[in-house]
Amino acid sequence: MDFSCGAASVATLLNNFYGQTLTEEEVLKKLDKEQMRASFEDMRRIMPDLGFEAKGYALSFEQLAQLKIPVIVYLKYRKDDHFSVLRGIDGNTVLLADPSLGHVSMSRAQFLDAWQTREGNLAGKILAVVPKKAETISNKLFFTHHPKQQTDFAVEQIRQARAE
Repeated sequence: MDFSCGAASVATLLNNFYGQTLTEEEVLKKLDKEQMRASFEDMRRIMPDLGFEAKGYALSFEQLAQLKIPVIVYLKYRKDDHFSVLRGIDGNTVLLADPSLGHVSMSRAQFLDAWQTREGNLAGKILAVVPKKAETISNKLFFTHHPKQQTDFAVEQIRQARAE
């Protein structure tokens, strides 16, 4: 397991959505983690230093699906803690910018399997990150409420190729 996934998720979100130019190493240095394992609390702690504020929340999938900005999600893959950036969601599909897997689309069921780490309705955890200054530009294209399953895209490409 890549313990720097927390740092990579922070860099991914701030760089892609908020136009920052942070390296994973810079974030790791700020986290100051000898063992490379960062928690939401560690990430939250360094945000003001980077010009942002962060807050952790426990949500239901329905609440998650209403978000308007990308957030860092806490996942468990085969008992391993993992962080990823949620960059697209609708009722059936979740799009992640994942530090170790790249851009991944998964079904709601696959995502819930990894994200629901708590009992009850508010079963998943996120870290929401917002700029301290209102004028920070955000890249609206990075986050979508119409994520496409990667297979949909491939099928469409094939269909278009056949039509030509």
